[in-house]
Amino acid sequence: MKPTREQLRDLLQQVAATQAEEIDCEEFLARVATYLEKLRAEETLASELSQVAQHLRVCPNCSEEFEALLASFE
Repeated sequence: MKPTREQLRDLLQQVAATQAEEIDCEEFLARVATYLEKLRAEETLASELSQVAQHLRVCPNCSEEFEALLASFE
């Protein structure tokens, strides 16, 4: 099956957003609670938590999970 233009565009955007140091989904899950607490308290994010934000930009699965988590607090 040939990828659509939209799929290719999305893939290129994800590749462009990739940084030299990334965390994986497991590490994201280990840090997400702290990330959410800091975000809700509007505190400055430490560098290790900025990696959580970066992971959210490039991982649609974790992003979806995070959105569901956010919705549970509303």
